[in-house]
Amino acid sequence: MTKICYSSEVYGLDVEELLALHDSSHIPEKMPDDDVILLIGRRKLWVDDYPVTPDTLLKGRAKLAKAQELGLRYIPVRIAFESRIKSYDLISPLIRKLRYKHNLFSSNVYHMRPQEIREKGLERNLRTADNAYKFSNPKYQMSEEERHQTYEKLVTSMQQKGYDDRFPLDIMLCRNMGVKDTLNQGHHRMSVALECGINRVTVEFCAVGTPPKILQPFCRMLAHMNLSVKHFISRLRS
Repeated sequence: MTKICYSSEVYGLDVEELLALHDSSHIPEKMPDDDVILLIGRRKLWVDDYPVTPDTLLKGRAKLAKAQELGLRYIPVRIAFESRIKSYDLISPLIRKLRYKHNLFSSNVYHMRPQEIREKGLERNLRTADNAYKFSNPKYQMSEEERHQTYEKLVTSMQQKGYDDRFPLDIMLCRNMGVKDTLNQGHHRMSVALECGINRVTVEFCAVGTPPKILQPFCRMLAHMNLSVKHFISRLRS
């Protein structure tokens, strides 16, 4: 039986976009108590041969219809996903190269408030004009002038055109130690959006799997420590 995993966070997603989804034919025996649950499918990636499946609504159509009736734009949503790894695989959720090997991406993109991403502490690095495009990998290193020009170009673009929906922020579910959602790609776009006062961005969700339940409390402790260290280093670089 396919293992269904759930995001560590709930996300305020666009009501209309969720109502446009079909109901899921896969209903797990046990689900979280959240009113609305989105089951992400998988879009086609050139690196794998997994079948393409659409995102579906696992739970909450009546709640969404009520929210629409009340004129609400966003509603809290828990994200569910099918694990791409075996239940005894303790390594793949933790190692970056293995995560990318097994990673699946939602078939759809969704709109939400970037302020919520910041409030939930999902960013692994807090990007600013001072530390923009400073990468540890020598392959991606830029000069001071290139870094500032690239950052200012992004700021100017968002000020003039708003957020470009062609480049969604990538949120990986249960990325950190296999238990904590984090922003995977898009830290610069995220910071610039907030700097420019933009209150609506596009996101996509990706996932691999989670470690066995017996290890998850320990993994949550490690995830908290890991993010705290990353945020501390990020502030030093600023």
